[in-house]
Amino acid sequence: MAERPAFEDIKDYEEFCKYYWYREELIRICKALGLKSDGSKIELNSVIRAYFAGEKIPPVKKARGQSCAGAQGGSRGKKACVSEFSLDTGLIACGFTFGNRFREFYAEQTGVKPFKFNVDMVATAKAVKENGDEDFTLGDLLDIYYGKKTYATYDKSALQWNRFVKDFCADEATAIFHERLKAAAILWKIVRESNRKKEYSHALFEEYADMMKNAEYAGNCGANRVYPMSIAQGLQDGEIIPGAEQIPDGEIIPDGDAVLFWHYAGFAYISGNPDEKFLNKIYQKYFQKEPERRFVLVTDDPNVEDFFADKECVRFEKRAEYRFGSLLDVRPECEYRIEQISETNYDRIHGKIVPDFSWASREQFLKNGFGFVALDGEKVIAVAFSAAVSSDEVDIGIETDESYRHQGLAKTLADKMCREIILQGKKPVWAHSVSNEGSKHTAESAGFVQERVNTVILRK
Repeated sequence: MAERPAFEDIKDYEEFCKYYWYREELIRICKALGLKSDGSKIELNSVIRAYFAGEKIPPVKKARGQSCAGAQGGSRGKKACVSEFSLDTGLIACGFTFGNRFREFYAEQTGVKPFKFNVDMVATAKAVKENGDEDFTLGDLLDIYYGKKTYATYDKSALQWNRFVKDFCADEATAIFHERLKAAAILWKIVRESNRKKEYSHALFEEYADMMKNAEYAGNCGANRVYPMSIAQGLQDGEIIPGAEQIPDGEIIPDGDAVLFWHYAGFAYISGNPDEKFLNKIYQKYFQKEPERRFVLVTDDPNVEDFFADKECVRFEKRAEYRFGSLLDVRPECEYRIEQISETNYDRIHGKIVPDFSWASREQFLKNGFGFVALDGEKVIAVAFSAAVSSDEVDIGIETDESYRHQGLAKTLADKMCREIILQGKKPVWAHSVSNEGSKHTAESAGFVQERVNTVILRK
């Protein structure tokens, strides 16, 4: 199944149409290209079709609404100027809504009671208001109802998700998920970002059942979601260790309703309700023995903390987790050149917190991750990158060469990362050891707000 490429990698409109795009995504694409970015999905698709044909449709400034002479208590462009209306009344002038007043008006015109606005009427009314079309009348909208005119048709692709989730929930096999709607959303994302039909089938469920179950656990991890989800969604390397074991006849012996996610970077998270047997397995394998690679267990579960509290070969630390507040009003700047991480500069990135820390290969990072570097000549002096990525969040990793610190490089790159993450429709997240005052300062200066402090359990 072909994955949906980044917009900039799409060669023509025909290829663009193979994939599903949300209206919010189309808006971001059009804004980034300096194109008209308002209107319905159909209108935005038309703008993009024109773009691929070599025509740029620029943003249009909307005309300010006009007030009506004699209107009482009305405010400019906000309240209806017409108390009595007919088929010749302008839709904008009368402050049209889909409320009972207008429902009754159309019931009288059509003789249909109760009257229901059809989807094309809804799409048309929205388009008329967005376009500021003061010539469009209530009579014109009636012609839309009867199919005599066409102004804006309802984007029926919006119904694809509704049908998908209905069919998903109708399949008894999907009852294995605690939250079916979330599971359906995970599977829908796979389908919509591929070139396969945008419809549910049981074969699709069988193909992705294990991945969806793991993603459900990852999404419910209280300590952190982006690291477990990055593994569950196959974006980064790591191990998924279920809290159950198979016996020869296929019967499952439960070890607690839990899963351990061990990320390539070494961070490990338990999601679910681990019992003592499962926790003891983790202790024996990753703490009593030297693990094959870095193992840092991060938890917000008091039961997990209590289990490890009296263990001799472990030590405890604390890790601060941040949510993003808002973008800075003024973009920070620095005197050095900023570039996006690419094949040409990747091998010049050196340090401890760099892409190699959390990505298995350069190819994997360049495909699923992103970041920026600051350069002094050709020397990379600072880097900010996606340390963990999921369909919803991006954790930011950042490091500055010691010789170039205290010049605002970290703040500048962090801000640039946040803007790029938001442009992708995701949430920036940040975390660090509570002892790392420098990271704390950068996070707060870039707009992050501390949300919680997790417990970190390490091998002595």
